[in-house]
Amino acid sequence: MSYKIVLNIHNKDIMDKLLWILRHFENEGIEIIDYKKNLEQAKWDEEYVEKHWREIALSTDSADLDDDERLYEAYEEFYHEKHSD
Repeated sequence: MSYKIVLNIHNKDIMDKLLWILRHFENEGIEIIDYKKNLEQAKWDEEYVEKHWREIALSTDSADLDDDERLYEAYEEFYHEKHSD
């Protein structure tokens, strides 16, 4: 069985001191997890995708879009802006 503690620490000095203390217990079974890094990794886990599949699908570009056509349009716009004064 494992237990988790989440702390909201508003003072960086106190956070550094707490981490220093907790790191002394790592050999005894304490695991320190970087919440921000863990959050980024967990963003695309199966549970997240299952809950938000519709948003993910609708936010992607359509497969019907022609990448070459989009590149030509972007180049045309760039060339027009560069040579029109």
